[in-house]
Amino acid sequence: MFTDDDAARHALHTLNDEPAPPVATSLDQVLRRGRRRVFVQRAGAVAGAVAVVAAIGATTILLRGAGDAGGDRVQVAASATPTAPSTVWETQPVEEGTCEQNPLPDVPGTPPETLLLQDVVEGAYFGAIDEVIEPAVDPAVPGWEEHSAKAGGPRGYLAAKIPVDDAYGELQLEAVVFPGTPTQMADASLYSYGDCLPPARRTLADGTVMQLYQADVRDPEQPVQHLQVYRPDGRMYVLTAVGWSEEDHVPAAGGGHFITGGRGKLPVTEQQLIEIAEHMVAKLS
Repeated sequence: MFTDDDAARHALHTLNDEPAPPVATSLDQVLRRGRRRVFVQRAGAVAGAVAVVAAIGATTILLRGAGDAGGDRVQVAASATPTAPSTVWETQPVEEGTCEQNPLPDVPGTPPETLLLQDVVEGAYFGAIDEVIEPAVDPAVPGWEEHSAKAGGPRGYLAAKIPVDDAYGELQLEAVVFPGTPTQMADASLYSYGDCLPPARRTLADGTVMQLYQADVRDPEQPVQHLQVYRPDGRMYVLTAVGWSEEDHVPAAGGGHFITGGRGKLPVTEQQLIEIAEHMVAKLS
């Protein structure tokens, strides 16, 4: 069980450090350095993403699409529109100097002790994918831990293989818990990936905060796009689209895996990633 002092740091370390089993990547090498992705243990991936939907009646800016499937690009509001909290995405300013330090701010409070039941989250997740993506998905073996040493609390993992050209990419989900409010946790996670690119944020009517990071395309063969969902019940869902799948895993000496090759594009568009998250949140409400 978390203590008030440790809760936020445990939750944030699940984003900044190498996550725990079952599938995964070394975040230090994958996300901050953009080099060849190395599987040092089986864990969930976390990465950056591109921002999103156009704000009606607000000045908008176009962010780069980062090689996502279909080449679709979406727009993000440059300023908030308080009258439409469920449709507006707001760019979050970042400070380069602070970002380079990659701080892990403390968030007060105690997170919940458990995740939602695996069947509940799994049904919502794959149901959302089925509603948004036409091609069939091939679910990977999930992992649901009551206590993860890496996360410092409960942790769940799900993944779906999604066709990309003549191969596959993956859409991964990591479920963890966090202290404080969704906004506090989103603020504390601004610098999670060390790329100093401003994420976009959207607050839903029920208080859920969605934070979308710009895509990591430093390795053009293996792009990564990530969206974090902070729920008012203290449960966090991290959706990650990756341009590779288990077919690209090569065993490494001493255990774990390397990832070689890649699709050169993401398995879902930015808009599809957003819609999957929206459908999932609705099913979990």
